Amino acid sequence: MKKELSRRDFLKGAAAGALGMAATSAFGGIVAAEPESGIYTPGTYSATTQGMGDVVVTMTFDASNITDVVVDVSNETAGIGAGLGEQFAQQILSAQSAQVDAVSGATVTSNAIISAAQACIDQAVGATITVAAETDSEDGDWLGAEPQIDEIAEVMDFDVVVVGAGLAGICAARAAAEEGASVAVIEKSASFNCRSGEYALLNGSLNRRWGREGIVDTDVVVDRLMRECTYRNKRMILKKWAEHGHEAMDWFLSAYPDLTICDSTREVVTQEQYDKGILVPLAWPQPEHYDYRNEEFPTFPSSMEFRSSRRDQQGFIVEAQLNDAISNGAQVYYGCFGTKLLKDDEGRVTGIIVRDAQNGNRYLQFNAASGVILATGDNSGDEKIMKHFCPEMQEKNIMNMGAMGMLGVDVEGKTISSGDGLRLGAWVGAKVQDYHAPMTHHMGSGMGVTPFLQINLRGERFMNESIPGQQLENQIELQPEHTSFQIYDSNWPDQIPYMPANHGGLCYIIPEDEDESNPNYTDRQYTKVSAKAESYLAKGDTLEELLTNLGFEGENLERALNSIERYNELAKAGSDDDFGKPAQRMFAIENAPFYATKWGTTSMLVCVGGLESDENCHTFTAGDPASPSRRQIPGLYVCGNVQGSRYAVEYPICFRGISHSLCVYYGYIAGKNCVAGA
Repeated sequence: MKKELSRRDFLKGAAAGALGMAATSAFGGIVAAEPESGIYTPGTYSATTQGMGDVVVTMTFDASNITDVVVDVSNETAGIGAGLGEQFAQQILSAQSAQVDAVSGATVTSNAIISAAQACIDQAVGATITVAAETDSEDGDWLGAEPQIDEIAEVMDFDVVVVGAGLAGICAARAAAEEGASVAVIEKSASFNCRSGEYALLNGSLNRRWGREGIVDTDVVVDRLMRECTYRNKRMILKKWAEHGHEAMDWFLSAYPDLTICDSTREVVTQEQYDKGILVPLAWPQPEHYDYRNEEFPTFPSSMEFRSSRRDQQGFIVEAQLNDAISNGAQVYYGCFGTKLLKDDEGRVTGIIVRDAQNGNRYLQFNAASGVILATGDNSGDEKIMKHFCPEMQEKNIMNMGAMGMLGVDVEGKTISSGDGLRLGAWVGAKVQDYHAPMTHHMGSGMGVTPFLQINLRGERFMNESIPGQQLENQIELQPEHTSFQIYDSNWPDQIPYMPANHGGLCYIIPEDEDESNPNYTDRQYTKVSAKAESYLAKGDTLEELLTNLGFEGENLERALNSIERYNELAKAGSDDDFGKPAQRMFAIENAPFYATKWGTTSMLVCVGGLESDENCHTFTAGDPASPSRRQIPGLYVCGNVQGSRYAVEYPICFRGISHSLCVYYGYIAGKNCVAGA
């Protein structure tokens, strides 16, 4: 029988474990409750998860603390994951949490360690964290029946109610509050939520500063984004952002005057600047041999990244938006779950009923004179929604970060990625978009997604390796046992500068004597030769020795040797007649020693597929599936990952940070439009 977590259990166990935040942190004057002590069951607990091999984490607890951590990664790749045990053990012990930073280049092992550590914490609090949203349905129907609320404890009146305090919701709240609206923000966690820090941005003051204004034509970007989503998204959503997103970014930055803006990716900063937060242009200056205009799969050179020493990375700039919203009168209600939207007789959304989980599960009614903005995030943590809209992720057993609670948990210990917005919207007749887009861009292994030769378990080459991570994942999923091997030789340092500047690939070699102690010298695209000298699974002085060390034998070994021979012929001929890989990245593999890394499938970070929307953040009715009515639903707006029609089929990665950028821009638009009734 599943045991539900009490609030007391959550604050000490799940919040500390899965969020890695102190429950006493103050966010814009709203203070989360202080946890009670003595809720772990003392003892030693172990959990095993799958990395490249079995990863075992053993943790010891007293009544209030994690007292010892042992991480066994002996089955992981030598020189990559196999050396991370002690490092992660110390980080988990220090943080008193499973939410620690992954190691670039060892993502699979890192995620396995984090997952196993969280499982130990779950055991110590005596409960299993539920990752699937509860519905009244037991037959696989993802929607279930709309709740019937019998008693309302309190009714409150606002102009705008924002459901969700993530990046998009906070921007919506700030924008609405600045228009003079009374704003309520409903959030089911104990704090706001954000992660990472990459943003796509075209033109504007920042790109003018960096010498990148006009470097990429907006229609070229928009057309590419449409193609990557097979034209099942809406062009005007992307075009409006491409032309005006920089205006919202200037507004976004205005909330944080302490920001240090760097003029290159690895500019030297002080520790104080890094602690406060910096902004860097990504892959800038561009690699000498890279020009996106000559690429079949371009990575547009106009992205940037917020960096800091905070665990949530961009938390400093997001918290600044929340503080601005609060200073303009917005009120934040943590631990509250959006439960049921309210409509009047004309079909206008007029408010929402929420469950206050921190005060006896009483129900509160928030009336919204101007409208409700859904900013509830994605749906990856709900099993029924995923099975209905994106079944291939479950069928292929793709690691699901949202379901694991890696993006945050609510005050009851459940993942925040539970598809609340889809249900709230669908219950009032809103159409859910077709063809959801899983974010499954591969980041490679020790050498990243650098496009060296790839062969499968049968020894066959199977693709043009010079493609981005999302497309790499698609190809690996077609291989036997979802497995491939990246093969390269000792001349790899000379080849790196010719590789594409895509997300997760090496393309810069830095001098061996360069001091890398600066806190800003952390970009995964830059490496010293010595830093990657041991980033391999297998090594051999001959190709046959290398392949034998990888486990190839018999016909598979012969095919692998033939595949490499064929690849070398094509490289020397200067034309990849088999798969069409660019000639400048075809390097013959013939200089010993030889190296290989092993790849499996990657993890899914989020599944993006929300309520059908437009460039004004409106929502639309569904009606007959064979002939949807698609009439605008007055009073109901969406932004963030619950805003549908931005992406479809798969997440596009031709522009690093597109998701965060659209969250800011359409959070801003949703807030303004909701107040204006536009």
